[in-house]
Amino acid sequence: MSQSIKDLQPQPLWKHFNNLCAIPRPSKNEGKAAEFVKEFAIEQKLDYTVDATGNVIIRKPATPGMEGRAGVILQAHLDMVPQKNKHLKDQSI
Repeated sequence: MSQSIKDLQPQPLWKHFNNLCAIPRPSKNEGKAAEFVKEFAIEQKLDYTVDATGNVIIRKPATPGMEGRAGVILQAHLDMVPQKNKHLKDQSI
C-alpha cells in the first residue's frame, strides 16, 4: 500500500480501497473485482446477491434505533478504464 493511502483515515476503508484498486478489471472482465466485493460481504456478515448481469448487491440493516429512517443506496462501477501503453498492441486479460 502506498504511503499516501496508508496515511488516510479511516484506515480500514482505505485498506479495502487499495486492495480493490490492485485488481485489474477492464470492462467485461470484472469477475475478480466482483469476487472481492462478495468476499467483503461474507467477512462482514452482510447479505448479498448477484443478479443475472453480474451486479453485486449488498444489504446492511439499519443501526438499531434507526430502522424507521430513510435508507441509503450507494452505487459504483466494478470496472475501470485500463491505461493503454504505446508499446503494447493488445492488453487483453
